[in-house]
Amino acid sequence: MKKRLIVTGLACLMLVACANPKNTVIPQDVDQLATIKPELEKLTPEEQQLAAAYIVRVTLTSKMAGVFGGKEGQGIPAGMTLGKAVEEQRRFIEERKAEEARQAALKAELEARREAAMKPLREAVTVTVVSKDIEVQRSHGITTDELLVVDFGYQNNTGKDIAGVKGYVSVRDLFGEEISGFAITNDVTIPAGQSVIWQGSRSVRFAQTKSNDRKLASLDESKYTVVWTPEAVVFVDGSSLTLPQDTAS
Repeated sequence: MKKRLIVTGLACLMLVACANPKNTVIPQDVDQLATIKPELEKLTPEEQQLAAAYIVRVTLTSKMAGVFGGKEGQGIPAGMTLGKAVEEQRRFIEERKAEEARQAALKAELEARREAAMKPLREAVTVTVVSKDIEVQRSHGITTDELLVVDFGYQNNTGKDIAGVKGYVSVRDLFGEEISGFAITNDVTIPAGQSVIWQGSRSVRFAQTKSNDRKLASLDESKYTVVWTPEAVVFVDGSSLTLPQDTAS
């Protein structure tokens, strides 16, 4: 009797194991995946999403390798069950989140180092937009071009004459989005403690890329901010302030 009970118990355990949808083997042939749909639907909603994501990720990665000239991958491994697929996808998501966290930490560290390196350059020279307008150029009564003309103001905040500055001026709207940007290389001498105005211009009629320069020209100064990102400040005495190579963008 006792032996019969043990055998019966083992048989029940085997039936339960067979009935567990997580033990369902995923077909390697993608055309046969529909056959496991009933078992897939017995999983929890989260497990269903994880299993489906695993199948899509593995099969797609395998196919894409062949598309780009490489050897097509293995695809779904032989004997892979729904339960194993759920765990594999969980592990994949956790590893991806960990990698994203490492990248975010590195980015924050590099940005902090760059801001720290840029501080003395920003303190040395203040740059702003003094005025801007559209200048129409004509020849024989015909408009030949339209230029955005911008007057940039430079303030030397140091005790030494500045021979030149290099950097980028970004004009941004109230939401922090860039309206227009200007790569600046200015070799006009700025005496110590004084300011100068430098004028630059570029075509808005024949712009090489999509431009908001027309919008900038008519925008009230209360509607934008100027962000100065310096790269180098060179003094008349030959000394200079520059961003370290590992922080320059």
